[in-house]
Amino acid sequence: MKRLLTLLLALSLGSSLSGEARAITPEAQQKVVTAASKNLIEIGVSYQGDQIHFFGVNPVPGTDLIIKLTAEKDEELKLSVKGKVGPLWMTVKQYDVKGAPFMYKIHASKPIDQIVSAATAQELELGYPAIRHKMQMHLSRGTAAPDDADKVYKGLLKIKERNNLYNIVEDPKRLEIAEGKLFKHYFRFPPAASEGRYLVESFCFDKGHLVGYGKDVIVIKKVGIEHWLTDVSQNQPVFFGILAVVIAVGAGLLVGVIFRKGGHH
Repeated sequence: MKRLLTLLLALSLGSSLSGEARAITPEAQQKVVTAASKNLIEIGVSYQGDQIHFFGVNPVPGTDLIIKLTAEKDEELKLSVKGKVGPLWMTVKQYDVKGAPFMYKIHASKPIDQIVSAATAQELELGYPAIRHKMQMHLSRGTAAPDDADKVYKGLLKIKERNNLYNIVEDPKRLEIAEGKLFKHYFRFPPAASEGRYLVESFCFDKGHLVGYGKDVIVIKKVGIEHWLTDVSQNQPVFFGILAVVIAVGAGLLVGVIFRKGGHH
C-alpha cells in the first residue's frame, strides 16, 4: 500500500512538472535581433503623433512573425451602457473596467489563427480574445444583464480603435519580410498616446511553435510646458489649483474686454 501511494505521488509530481515544462517562455528562445529608428518620443504642446520604424532579423528563415506593441500600464476606465428609457436613449448602467492595456497593436505576416493555436495565442496574449480574457468588469451603476460583458468589450474596442490605440494588421504588405529573414514595419503612435513605457515584442513561429523572441522598449516623455504642468499638478496640487483659477479668471476678463471693444463699433 505504501509503495502504491509513493508511485501515485511520483506520477502526480511528474505530471505537474510536465505541465510547467509546457509553459511557453519567450526569453528562452533564440533571439530575434531588432532595432528601432528611435526609442524616445517627446510630447510637447504641438505633438500630433509619431511613427517609429522597426527592423529585425528572423533567426529561423521562412517562419511566421507576429509583432505586438503594448503599453506597460493597464488602464482603468468607466464605460457606460445606454438603453431606452421612454422615448429617450440614455445611460442606464456603468461598468468599471480594469486589466485592458492602454495601447495594443499587432502586425502579423498572416492571420494569427493560421500561425498559432488559440491556446498559444491566449498564453502569449496575441489577439483581441486575450484582452477580453484579461478584462475585469465591475458594475458600479444599474442592473446587470447577460449580454453586458459583450457590449462592454465591443464598446472598449470601438473607442480604442477610433483613437488608433488598438489595431491588428494581418498583412504581409505591412510586415515586410525579405528573403524570409530580414523584416521591417512601423507602428504609429497617435496623439492620444500618453507618457510611459511601451513594449514591442517580436515573436517567430515555426509550425505553431515559438522559436524566436525579441523586444524593444519605447519611452514617451513629456517635455516643455506639458512636462511642467504635469509635474505641478502631481507634486503641487494647491498651486496648480490656484493657477487654474487665475488662468480661468484671466481668460474671462480677456473675453469681456474683447466683446466690449467689439460693441463700440
